[in-house]
Amino acid sequence: MKIRTVGNIIISIVFLTALPGALQAPTVLASASTVASSLTANRQPPTANRPFLASLPVAENMTGPRKIVGADGRESLGVKTTAAHVYVVDQESGATLYNVAADDQVPLASITKLMTARIFRSRGIDWNKVVTMNNVVADGGVAYFANGDQVTVRDLWKAMIVGSSNTAAATLAKVSGLSSADFAAAMNANAAGLGMKNSHFVEPTGLDEHNVSTAADISALARAEFQDPEVTAAAALSSFDLVKIVGATKRVATTDKLLGSFLTKAPYKMLGAKTGYITESGYNIVISVTRENAAPITVVVLGAASNDLRFQEAKSVAYWAFENYSWTKGRLTAAIR
Repeated sequence: MKIRTVGNIIISIVFLTALPGALQAPTVLASASTVASSLTANRQPPTANRPFLASLPVAENMTGPRKIVGADGRESLGVKTTAAHVYVVDQESGATLYNVAADDQVPLASITKLMTARIFRSRGIDWNKVVTMNNVVADGGVAYFANGDQVTVRDLWKAMIVGSSNTAAATLAKVSGLSSADFAAAMNANAAGLGMKNSHFVEPTGLDEHNVSTAADISALARAEFQDPEVTAAAALSSFDLVKIVGATKRVATTDKLLGSFLTKAPYKMLGAKTGYITESGYNIVISVTRENAAPITVVVLGAASNDLRFQEAKSVAYWAFENYSWTKGRLTAAIR
């Protein structure tokens, strides 16, 4: 990762002790001077105005993080990653905790499906409605559906969230009753409502590279969608059996390898996650996680070098954030470990 000099920053390398579970100790960058403004700038994405979603509270005296420089004069700048774009935000205050090229516009890939879920939910569709499948395509080489299968909307929803099924996402968009153009327009209108100023959607699956966003914008979308219990319930499933009314039963496995990691065990709690990959985007992931005595954070990792690295780097960055910031007496402050 390239490190840009800020003023007369002196860069040195320090290493964290081994992390819990299978996570290896990440390389951490440290500086003797003030952290770049991009690491401390506040960002407060607007909250969606949907009746079935609750808004997270904002502490009135939460003005943003304050770095506490260690006795040796150093303060951590973050974790070395292969991902070109990394963003960490405190969900309650909107304070930016870590920022690497978070405003660069890149393809979302299947993270797009969080917006698809948002639009679909706004349509009030019956979960038990039976849909006959047509125009089926393989999902990353996995054939969950065949033409003529009959399946409930509920199982289409789970296939989209758990298995990141493109066929399920495209079918749910059709079931919404909106035309392709109107569905895309609704996606863009909702993005604008969330303050996603650098995002644009053209279709519901994420296969099209013209579905673009930024790490900062994606954090706003995730913050909203990971408050929806239907999203989080599905995202928490490691797998499920897609039992069809007509057609063969299929086991759908999650694309989220963080399930079962230390982030899902006390004192941590995973609130939601969504992966994405196309050739043009590299390996993407967004997660929302909290730890005891801390506010929830959203971590966005875009363009990691491999499938495994996106999970490793998301864990490393989340661990770093909780180790280097403290949440006490309603005020967010930084701490060096």
